Amino acid sequence: MNANNDDHPSAGTVPSPEYRRAGCGMRYEEGELKAGIDFSGARELLEPATDGVLIRDAGQEDAGAIAKLANRAYRGDASRAGWTTEANLLGGQRTDRDMVLEMMDSAYFRLLWEGSTLLGSVQLVPIDETTAEIGMFAVEPSRQGEGIGNRLLKDAETVAHQQLSCEQLRMRVLHQRNDLIAYYHRRGYRETGETAAFPESERFGNPLVDDLWFVVLENPL
Repeated sequence: MNANNDDHPSAGTVPSPEYRRAGCGMRYEEGELKAGIDFSGARELLEPATDGVLIRDAGQEDAGAIAKLANRAYRGDASRAGWTTEANLLGGQRTDRDMVLEMMDSAYFRLLWEGSTLLGSVQLVPIDETTAEIGMFAVEPSRQGEGIGNRLLKDAETVAHQQLSCEQLRMRVLHQRNDLIAYYHRRGYRETGETAAFPESERFGNPLVDDLWFVVLENPL
């Protein structure tokens, strides 16, 4: 699939949006994103650290750690220790520090820490008054299967609903990732029938297979 194929239009509020880094690395037009959103209330939320784990908002100082975690979770040999790996589909990087910093201009990150170790990250990208998109959802490969992802996704859903007044969350998943799609099905996410193009830029990785594109999932909150 490519960005010019009308059979697989990109997700969003316009048929063929210019990409703005958000979600799975896509881009939106300036006018598509919810303008002037106030994250101040959400940023004060901290999950009690009764088990040594803390979920908190991200700051610019966390950008490098977020990028390293996303790359470990999805790309290269290190990612093969977990089940979220895309190493058979894509080479190269998933993201980098500069890209994460750019995302922070229009998106919001929640991080799960165990002491000083970053174990998980998730990104919330406001699209309009009632919808946000989840992206950059990553868990340390060696710790996958321990419920970290479930805990972080639940936190993101709570923040989106209670603090951002969202009525639904959307996400994009590579259509080849049947195991990941099944995971989201178990969490209440369903296909919308929309698809989205994979960005044609080496900044997001080097395709190892043909026909890369996203299915779009949505979950009412």
